[in-house]
Amino acid sequence: MNRNLIIGIILAVIIGSSLIIGYSNNWFAQPETPKPEPTATPRTTPSSTPQTTPSPEVTSSPTATSPLPTTSPTATATPQATSPPPTSTPTAKPTVTSSPQPTSQATPTTQPTASPQPTEPSMNLVLEVYGNANMDDAVDEEDLTYLTSIINGSVDATQFSDANNDGTVDAADKDQVAALINGDASYIVLLDGNGKLITVSLPANRIVVEYIQNAEMMRVLELEDQIVGIDYCVDVLRQYYFQDSPNIASVGQMYTPDYEAVLNLNPDVLLTFSKATEEKAEKLPGVDVIFLGLYYPNVTNPEDSSFMQGILKAGYIFDRVPQATEYAQWLFNLTQTIRDKTNNLTAEQQQTVLLTNYPYTESATVKAYATIDTLGQVCILSGGANIASILPTYLNSSSVSVDAEWILEQDPDFIFLHTVRYTFSGLTRGDPAQGYDVSDTTSISQCLQEYIAQPMFANLKAVQNGRVYIIAGDFRNNAMGGVLGSVYLAKVLYPDLFSDLNPQSVHQEYITRFMRLDYNLDEEGVFLYPGISINGDIVGIPNGST
Repeated sequence: MNRNLIIGIILAVIIGSSLIIGYSNNWFAQPETPKPEPTATPRTTPSSTPQTTPSPEVTSSPTATSPLPTTSPTATATPQATSPPPTSTPTAKPTVTSSPQPTSQATPTTQPTASPQPTEPSMNLVLEVYGNANMDDAVDEEDLTYLTSIINGSVDATQFSDANNDGTVDAADKDQVAALINGDASYIVLLDGNGKLITVSLPANRIVVEYIQNAEMMRVLELEDQIVGIDYCVDVLRQYYFQDSPNIASVGQMYTPDYEAVLNLNPDVLLTFSKATEEKAEKLPGVDVIFLGLYYPNVTNPEDSSFMQGILKAGYIFDRVPQATEYAQWLFNLTQTIRDKTNNLTAEQQQTVLLTNYPYTESATVKAYATIDTLGQVCILSGGANIASILPTYLNSSSVSVDAEWILEQDPDFIFLHTVRYTFSGLTRGDPAQGYDVSDTTSISQCLQEYIAQPMFANLKAVQNGRVYIIAGDFRNNAMGGVLGSVYLAKVLYPDLFSDLNPQSVHQEYITRFMRLDYNLDEEGVFLYPGISINGDIVGIPNGST
């Protein structure tokens, strides 16, 4: 064979082998510039799973437009030419573009962190308000900085960086964030308590509220002077919540609303108790119908809570961010205090608990409250072992129907009977009398005696040991989102573990500091019966009551 041909074949084999080895070891791959990852998308709510909003388009230069939502009556703080308004659903995902960066410019590897909170521990949640570009728990100056980085192409757009929801991240979004910070925005885009994207016109100065939790939240946010309408339940308790506001109108029960009565008040906003908002939004044109999500607390994991989100969002809607943040932090700290202790309980140390509805009639369906309901959450946080946890639908239900035989089989250590005196549908239940407008324990004492006197329950441990309690509807339906109930139940279940906790002190702080009411729990109010003695003080009922 020709010598040169042999040499050529050998060289070809060597070169081919080298190429194969080189590609297999990525010798010829081009180095990639690392890009920062956006933070995780926000939590899902028990009632609805929000769809992740696609990242909007990013442009490197300011645009001449700043879209106005269709519901916004005025222009933004910085006048802009009109362009198509944000829709009620997230925009489709366009191609993300960014301006070329000089090779000498460093690429950030982390996104800005949230500002330190005034108290600790801090809330580790992602505020679901558009303009929260850096995905922390507030809309603030850090978001302006982060938006600049997005516009410059240094970092990627995030779920809430498109503050005006027009599909493009640009200087107009910085204008909107600045307006939100300064309290002069003409609208706000956010996810409501159902995870639905909504646009609310600002300012929202005329407010109609449904049910106790929304009324109390308005007091917490110092908005009582902006309330123009209340529903039946709040009207019954008007002397406590709005005694200095005689001109507030009653619109009746809102389960089947009188829409004309609401519209006659010319409100800007209706805060709903129920998550069902579609019909009310349709029947109340020009009114922003908002479900904040206060019906869905998650006291065991407040960062994953529609309730906690609702407090903070209300702060931005009504320009009460400091009040909302202070209140949310207070609740968060209380939750942490209880959780730090009950998390260490072993299964053997836990008290078994039945949380059920008070049977107002002999034919009433008996319910065991489960995970999704506030009272199910209260049981978990306070360290109780809910006997309903063995039922197949416990994890995805508000309550489960049970019967007396099942209760006898489980034989719980404690039974708590939940009562509702004034219902959302407009009913008043006289007995057992409980709540802020009751100071006499005669009614609730008689109802408890009738319950435990039932022959079928005579052998229950809870009955024999005097561990059956009637609890007020406030533990489930007020603006503390189950935390108040957890404080009381933790003390009842584990008095030694919580030797330094006085539920009445927490309750009084809520009334005096946050709701700013002239109300003394030593003298008024029936919330837990029988009351418990703490250092000679009767807690849950007025002092001197039996």
